[in-house]
Amino acid sequence: MTVTDRPGSEAIQASLTVGQVARAAGVTPNAVRFYERYGVITGHRNSGNARRFTVDAVCRIKLALAAQRVGITLKESADILSGIPPLSPDLGQWVAAGEELVRIGRARIDQLQTTVNELATLGFLQTP
Repeated sequence: MTVTDRPGSEAIQASLTVGQVARAAGVTPNAVRFYERYGVITGHRNSGNARRFTVDAVCRIKLALAAQRVGITLKESADILSGIPPLSPDLGQWVAAGEELVRIGRARIDQLQTTVNELATLGFLQTP
């Protein structure tokens, strides 16, 4: 998902290295590449062929990490975050993405709670 630099492109305006993104997001450089491969973040290549990311890659990774903890897949996170252009200053888009991740997370928690309740009562062993 890496694109090449073009003069004047917004990706050039604010770029971080893989290591900078990793440190800021609290993940390893390999994790940054993993999130790029799965479409959570999108990088570009500079003239020296090094990967660069916009500053919002950190926020995207942090949202995806939190979403993963409640069972939201990387594909789901990537799909939700794909509606936000790089460097978007539109807080409403970020809030909407966060709210959608919360909605999906709460649905997952409800499903898990139902399963835990069935396990606790051994309800799954009962015949209908």
